[in-house]
Amino acid sequence: MERMTKLSNANYLHDVPAQCFAVNETNRLYIDRFINENYQRLSDKFTLLDGTINSSAFGAMDKLNETIVSLYTDPNLCFSNWKEADNYLTSKFTEKAIRVVVKKPTKPDEEDRESWEEL
Repeated sequence: MERMTKLSNANYLHDVPAQCFAVNETNRLYIDRFINENYQRLSDKFTLLDGTINSSAFGAMDKLNETIVSLYTDPNLCFSNWKEADNYLTSKFTEKAIRVVVKKPTKPDEEDRESWEEL
C-alpha cells in the first residue's frame, strides 16, 4: 500500500512533523483520471484567486492541492463507477454559491450491504 506524505507549511515558527496517510487505492484510478483531465482548468481557475489568503494561511492553490490530497487519503470515500466519481469530484470543485451538492459515495455499511445483496 502506498503512502502519501502531507507537507506542512514551511512558514511556521516551529517544526511540524510531516504526517503520513494511507492512499485509498479503491479510488486512486478515478481520482487520477479526473485530475489528469481537469487539473489545468482547475489550476487556472484557482490561480486567479491565489492572492487571497485564508485564516489558516493557505492561498487558493494551497487549498486546491490540499483538497486533492484529501480525496486520495479519505478512507470513507468509495466510488463504484466513473460517472459517480466524475459527478462527485466536479461538484467538489464547483463554487459553493452555485454548487449542486452531491452526496459523498461511501462504502455500504452492514445493513445496506445486506439489502443490496437481496436485490
